[in-house]
Amino acid sequence: MKNIKLFNLKVLFFAGLLAITGCEETLDLQPISEIGVDEFYKTPEEVNLAVIAIYNSLYGMQNREWMLTELRSDNTYMNPVSSESKDLPIREIDRHVAQSQNIYIEEYWRACYRTINLANIVLQNLDVVTNETERNTYEGEARFLRAHAYFNLVRLWGGVFLVERPISGKEAKTMDRSPQNEVYDFLIEDFRQASQLLPPEQAGVNLGRVTIDAAKTLLGKALLTRKAAGDLTEARTVLTDVVTGTHGLLDNYASVFDIGNEYNNEILFAVRYQSGGVGLGSPFPNFFSPLQSDNYVVFGNGDGLNVPTESMSDAYPAGDPRKAASMADEWIGFQGVVNDDRHVIKYNSQFNVVDDSGNDWIITRYADALLLLAEVINEQSGPDAEALGYLNDVRKRSLGAAAALTFDQVSTYFDFKLALENERRLEFAFENHRWFDLVRSGRAITVMSQHFATEFQYNDPDHPAFNTPALQHYQLYLPIPQYEIDLNPSIAQNTGY
Repeated sequence: MKNIKLFNLKVLFFAGLLAITGCEETLDLQPISEIGVDEFYKTPEEVNLAVIAIYNSLYGMQNREWMLTELRSDNTYMNPVSSESKDLPIREIDRHVAQSQNIYIEEYWRACYRTINLANIVLQNLDVVTNETERNTYEGEARFLRAHAYFNLVRLWGGVFLVERPISGKEAKTMDRSPQNEVYDFLIEDFRQASQLLPPEQAGVNLGRVTIDAAKTLLGKALLTRKAAGDLTEARTVLTDVVTGTHGLLDNYASVFDIGNEYNNEILFAVRYQSGGVGLGSPFPNFFSPLQSDNYVVFGNGDGLNVPTESMSDAYPAGDPRKAASMADEWIGFQGVVNDDRHVIKYNSQFNVVDDSGNDWIITRYADALLLLAEVINEQSGPDAEALGYLNDVRKRSLGAAAALTFDQVSTYFDFKLALENERRLEFAFENHRWFDLVRSGRAITVMSQHFATEFQYNDPDHPAFNTPALQHYQLYLPIPQYEIDLNPSIAQNTGY
């Protein structure tokens, strides 16, 4: 069993209680204090349980995040051999035609605000923690996890509801969306404070809880995404701190994801899963394994979701070990029959209950900090030897020293930008980075329009319902869930929906 106390039955009960007492009508924002259970916040131990409940809420976010990120990119698509009506809400997300009633968009929105609500509850009840170090850690964790949820919300929806404290359902119904720049101001300040409050490491029973380097990496990414005055300079400073710190690349790419090597020195932050039938298992191996694969790929068959595209499979250079660690083009079935079904394998391991893998989902790792720092330098002044060194550090780990790019190959801003884009695609395939990377670089419309024009399933004459035109600018954002607008009709829907 993993050496971490985030996951036990007492904590699960507590987290469940927090979740069900939130107001389900809007934003999940009702504070515990309104229903008479203030006794949960009388001791530091109870505040610690409340912090752990925030971590547990990440399961709800992670469960749907791949749909709104990886599936909306050119890395994966919905199973092209399934019927036109099967999993229609997911297929609509894949084709960027989902509307405000889409259940999976709503579920992710609710999950993010549930995490935000739980973080706000902790931040409101820190006064009972008298030990300064302990209090700082709890505050840093709550701020980091709140900022993480807001960072995803603002990138997926633009302006969203900015909730800084627990509020009542009645008050929530009077709220309006905050402008995108205000949301960025808020979450970046949360990341800043977290990077000052958190400890440099978490060990023993706390392994898996967030640290300074995770906060600095996501702070750097948020600053790089916003690109306001001074943001790139600050991003370079905090990312340099991470890159020159105690973390580093493992020698072998596959070992980063080895279930026997989790929370290794490359991992900055991950959502932790626990197999064994205790309600903490990961569903992703079953989600992503091929349909009708029985037990030949993972225990209990697969759902055929999040299928790697042909262009993703072809993107890997010959012999790149990242492909073998991340996806497969086929699987061997009954009597050795070879089935040509591309599928994600990055999260596969041995388990004996459906949807109960023990593989963690990595949110950010050292390679991310390296490539983000290279990107910051390129955005500041174009490529130089330092930026190229960081890019080649990641590239050489998998392809060897002979594959290092030379300055002549990436001497311009745009050439270096495309090289980074490609390297990030290969390095972080199926880790929910690709869509955000394309939007941040301003290349989402170009890349996705090419994706829809060239992948066969979007141009299949036998399935005209799958045909998909070029991406439009408004489709960079998702629709605000309809239930929010029904509760408060004054809320503006995103343009185009």
